[in-house]
Amino acid sequence: MIIDNPPPLYPVDRFHLVAQNTAAEIIGNTKAPDALVATELLTTMSVVIQGLFDIRLPIGKISPLSLYSLSIAESGERKTAVANLLSTEIRKFDEARRKIFEAALVEYEAQLGIWKAVNAGLSRKLKQLVRDGEPIDQISQELKVHTESKPIKPRYRRILFQDVTERAVMNVLEGDGESISFMSDEGALLIKGGVLAMTATLNKIWDGVSLLSLDRSDDVSVAVRNPRATISCMVQAKVLQKLLDKHGEVMRNSGQWARYIVACPASTQGTRFTLGGEQSWDCLNKFNDRMRELLEEFGRHIDSDTKQRTILEFSDEATYKWFDLSNQIEMRLSPSGDLSDIKDFASKLLETTSRVAGLLHVFSKQEGRISVDTLVRAVDIMGWHLDAFKRVFSLEYATPQEHIDAEKLEQFFYNQCWCMGIAIILRNDVLRNGPVRPAWRLNAAMNCLIAERRISIFMGNKKEHYVMLNDAYFHSLHLPIRQIG
Repeated sequence: MIIDNPPPLYPVDRFHLVAQNTAAEIIGNTKAPDALVATELLTTMSVVIQGLFDIRLPIGKISPLSLYSLSIAESGERKTAVANLLSTEIRKFDEARRKIFEAALVEYEAQLGIWKAVNAGLSRKLKQLVRDGEPIDQISQELKVHTESKPIKPRYRRILFQDVTERAVMNVLEGDGESISFMSDEGALLIKGGVLAMTATLNKIWDGVSLLSLDRSDDVSVAVRNPRATISCMVQAKVLQKLLDKHGEVMRNSGQWARYIVACPASTQGTRFTLGGEQSWDCLNKFNDRMRELLEEFGRHIDSDTKQRTILEFSDEATYKWFDLSNQIEMRLSPSGDLSDIKDFASKLLETTSRVAGLLHVFSKQEGRISVDTLVRAVDIMGWHLDAFKRVFSLEYATPQEHIDAEKLEQFFYNQCWCMGIAIILRNDVLRNGPVRPAWRLNAAMNCLIAERRISIFMGNKKEHYVMLNDAYFHSLHLPIRQIG
């Protein structure tokens, strides 16, 4: 994984006007990285649209408009500020649905009390007729009708989730056409809570599976039909690396990461100067107006128990362009092609691009079928994310082992030597007590530090080798003292 070299600027101008201006306004006001803002904007659009629309690909497949996103950004990059600004209307929607649920629950409890009283009366009457040897046909029919009229407990339908188990997810999605999201500006919550470990379930939901089922221990089977889910995970690089070290191979081989749009923007810290004055949020207000329109429509779908989604299609010109893009991707998968090392992501690239085109089409209130202009905009946006995926997951950009070892070794020299007043240490002691083994890996790591003039090697009288720390370099460091592992 490499995030040191700055990526190109995010193509914010490829969004349509309202989304484009909103992204620019948030970037300008918060000074957060452009890709962090733009990626969160895309997934926010996915949250409010996925429950209302699907898209038919030119090959005939019906695909959700759901996105999974992974944004890698360190602490202090204003992830929380960005997430809060863009999720305002979703959180308001959830709060409004909570109030509706609470009112419905009060009514349910009252009706259930009445139902239970009537049920008890009918049951007593049935028992009395049985004891007296009287006919029970009429009372049995009344009891059957009454049983069928038992009040149904209302469900609290909210959109935003973070720390939930797989069973809880299935319970939330139970039924037909439910739509939720997992969004966190602290991705560790999604990782520790186990959301990202639900590999098979998340893959099927992204694919648009028509039926998922879970047999619970209480002999009750949960059936989930046509679910939709969006994921937005903002995570620090070290937290992500721990996940990759533990589950990375499974997640990659299962195709889960191939379903994510990835962002690894350059840090803006140290450049976020302000001129003072009151910030304007006119563009964000217009964005929120559109969000509210879509959420209100989704709320009407919930209230009317509407399960059918509108299916978007491409125009003839866009369809021709789509197949041309498909052929281009296929050529790039050859052994000498630039996609040969990320075939998993490339296999989903055109479908994800189509989803982005669908989101742009709906959010910008375009009518009819998706135009070739909107498709090309989506292609440009996904081109940026393709580059980001390669930077994170391609072996071409993988950090060489000797550089990883050199970082650990430098930390060891700082903690265990420099901070202890030791500037010279026997090489064999470094091998014996340090963080890098075997000897050939230690030599490679030390060569990296020598090349950077951070250490030097000299030979003693008995031909033993010593490591000398560069006083000027280590004096300039202010590293946190931590355990090496």
